[in-house]
Amino acid sequence: MVDLSTAMTAAAASERRRGGGDGDKKTPGGKVGTEPFDPADHVEKEKADTASMWLVMIFGAGIALFMRYVMMPQMNGPASVLWSLPLLLILILPTMHRTILKKFAERYTFGNWFRGSFLYTFTWLALTFVLVNPPLADIAAPEIAGDGVLLDIDNPEYWQTTDECIELNATETTAQRTGFAFAVRDNQNADDVNVTVVLIQGESEIQRWTGNADDLRGDWDLVSSNVSGIGSKSYDVPILVEFDQPLESGSTYRVVVNLVQEGDPWMLDEDETWEFKIGLVCTEE
Repeated sequence: MVDLSTAMTAAAASERRRGGGDGDKKTPGGKVGTEPFDPADHVEKEKADTASMWLVMIFGAGIALFMRYVMMPQMNGPASVLWSLPLLLILILPTMHRTILKKFAERYTFGNWFRGSFLYTFTWLALTFVLVNPPLADIAAPEIAGDGVLLDIDNPEYWQTTDECIELNATETTAQRTGFAFAVRDNQNADDVNVTVVLIQGESEIQRWTGNADDLRGDWDLVSSNVSGIGSKSYDVPILVEFDQPLESGSTYRVVVNLVQEGDPWMLDEDETWEFKIGLVCTEE
C-alpha cells in the first residue's frame, strides 16, 4: 500500500513534468511557429490596394470619356484605334503606380499589375458601352429587317419572291403592278431613317425613290397581310415602292437600297443590293 505522503510526492513530481513539457511547446510567433500578425502593416497594405483600385478605375473611366468625347467626334466612322489605343495603355499602369502612389510603391508586385489590368479593361469597356449607346449616343447603323421581296402589288398571293432568278413569262411580268418591299430596323427611331431606293435595269437607272422611311410605306397596308419574310418586329418600318413600268422578260434588274441616319457622333450609312433575272431558266451554278 502507498501512504498519503508518498502519493502526494508522486503527484507533485508528475505535475512538474507536465509543466516542463508544456513550456517546451512552440507557440505562435516563435521561431518555427506562424508568422506574427502586424495590424499596422495589414492596414498599410489595405490602403495600398484601395489606392491602386481607385487609380485604375479613374484611369479607365478617363480613357473611356476621352475616346468618346475627344477622339470619336474627330472620326468619320469606327476604326481600330478606338480599341487598340485603350488596350495598349495597360502597359503604363506600373509607371502610373510608381509615379502617383510613391508612398506605396514598394508594396506593388506583379499580382497588382495583373489584377489592375483586368479592372482597367472592364471599367473602360463598361463605361464605353454606356457612352456609345442610346440615349447618350448612337453608333449603330440602321439595317434591313429580314428579306427584300419582289411582288405583285395587286395580288401578292399570286407571286412574290426573294429568289435571285425568277422564272416568269411575259404575261406574268407585264400584266401586274410590280414592286419591291422590305423593312427598316433601327435601335432608336427607324421612321427618321433617310431611305433611297434605286431600280436599275442592266446598267441604266430607271427609277429612284428618296425620303424618310415613314414616307415610303406606299400601299403597304394593301399587301401586308400576304407578304412574308420582312419586318418581324413591331418597331420595324415597312416600305413598298411601286415600279412605274412592268418588268421585262429577259432583263436583269437590281434594287439598290441606301440607308442614312444622322448618328452621334458620326453619320451612319448602310447599303444593300438585290439582283433579279426575269424570264430566264434558273439553273444552279
